[in-house]
Amino acid sequence: MQRRQFSVSLVTGTAALAFPHIVRAQNKVMRIIVPFTAGSGSDEGARFYAEQISKIINRSIIVENKPGASGLLAVRTVLAEPADGNTILLGSNSLIAVNPVMVKGLGYDPFKDLTPLHGLAISAAAFVTSVDSPLRNIADVVNQYKTSGKAISIGNYSEGYRLVGEWLAQETGIKTVPVPYKGGAPMVTDIIGNQLDMGLNDITGVVPMVKAQKLRVLATTGNERDRLLPSTPTMKEQGYSDFESYVWSSLSMKAGTPAGKLKELADAISAVQRTEAARTYQSQRAGTFLNKSLEELGHFQQLEYQRFKRVAEKANIIPV
Repeated sequence: MQRRQFSVSLVTGTAALAFPHIVRAQNKVMRIIVPFTAGSGSDEGARFYAEQISKIINRSIIVENKPGASGLLAVRTVLAEPADGNTILLGSNSLIAVNPVMVKGLGYDPFKDLTPLHGLAISAAAFVTSVDSPLRNIADVVNQYKTSGKAISIGNYSEGYRLVGEWLAQETGIKTVPVPYKGGAPMVTDIIGNQLDMGLNDITGVVPMVKAQKLRVLATTGNERDRLLPSTPTMKEQGYSDFESYVWSSLSMKAGTPAGKLKELADAISAVQRTEAARTYQSQRAGTFLNKSLEELGHFQQLEYQRFKRVAEKANIIPV
């Protein structure tokens, strides 16, 4: 377990007025539980927000890393604590929307055991291939399959990306072979070495490889082109009007947390996202803020879950 504490000054009168429920719990440490290792992108985001939130509510916030077991260790940590507003879970599309579809006997229900707090960031995924590949867009992928009759190999390093690859097969009518990896780096190595036809990756990680002329992006999966890849058309632009998929992160709390505490903390996070520091931080990454909170965030998460569930059912994927 790794911890970092963001210390702040004594509670001011202004903070006490703005966040009365949070201030009354001042004697207890607030924690953000991260289901990923220290140094990961999600961990970095959690530490940024912990520091910025602490400045607004004038309370110390500790970040704890609890990786492993498909996020179950982190969820268990949150659910073992009282629903008093002092323990926050950093979640993602994997933890909230993919695991319930892909993991048998998950051990938690993200829609019953957890309460949505506030979104952090959202970005599209990218279909990538090597610069030596003859593939330049999704039409080329379809044509290659029709010409050769050979299934298209698609690398992934998460169950969410596997499902996006399955969705591509369903939308285009081609056959694909999912090739799982333990991380993005070995997958990218095999793509560059032309061991895979293509792969799925996050845009922030792709851009340096594109600039180095090692990877080519065939399509992105958002509603609009990403500002980091302005020349790359979306799946929608390439004729697949319903193909829209994202990678996102959000904060949740244990179900039963008082509504007043949820609202105050959600307001504080919204205030963080309006700061210049947050805008600068997000501008260095793909996508944008996921500026949804509470019920609106919950509705969004449900839609994401239902989308992945439909893809998995159509592909006859059995949870394991």
